[in-house]
Amino acid sequence: MEQWRNTAAQASARSFTYINGTNAVVETIIDARQQYSLAAEDCRRFRPGVHPLPNAGQGASAGGLIMDLAIGRIKRISRFHAVLGTVFSLCVAHIGLQANAPWWWDRWQLHHADAARHAETALQCLHSTKSHGHAALGVFHVMLRPPSPRAVAHVWAPAAEQLLRGAIDNLAMAEAAVERMRPAIVAQFFDASMLLHG
Repeated sequence: MEQWRNTAAQASARSFTYINGTNAVVETIIDARQQYSLAAEDCRRFRPGVHPLPNAGQGASAGGLIMDLAIGRIKRISRFHAVLGTVFSLCVAHIGLQANAPWWWDRWQLHHADAARHAETALQCLHSTKSHGHAALGVFHVMLRPPSPRAVAHVWAPAAEQLLRGAIDNLAMAEAAVERMRPAIVAQFFDASMLLHG
């Protein structure tokens, strides 16, 4: 019986460590926002008679690479959060704590589901960000393609900027979802402690 309790406690403690993982995701989101903002600034520079720089829109490309990193990180957190939650649930069921402390068990389930839901929202927003950024990069390729980049860039720049603004808006929503994950993970950890040692 003690071994099941120890395994449940270890699973709970490991899930608490993913708060550092959420910090890394937020840092990645901030980096991506800077890149997309730089690309949007490039769009505002395109005016009649202004020749676009060869590296214009580079931020859109860099933002896409950063998005891959952010998506990978949030997927990893979600996967381990789900596995550790399953381990914890099985141990608690084996010990019989669900019936002995139903209130704490219900709270743990609620906070575990909240963290998973926020992670899913963040993931959807990150995928949407990547799509917007990829589309903006495509517009930059059209803008910089000969024969007449000045005229093309001036016409297409607002479309690229609008796509980049969509990417930045989605990043804000992703960051907010990740920020909401933290308190859910912390609450889940304390619920687990009360359930195991209450």
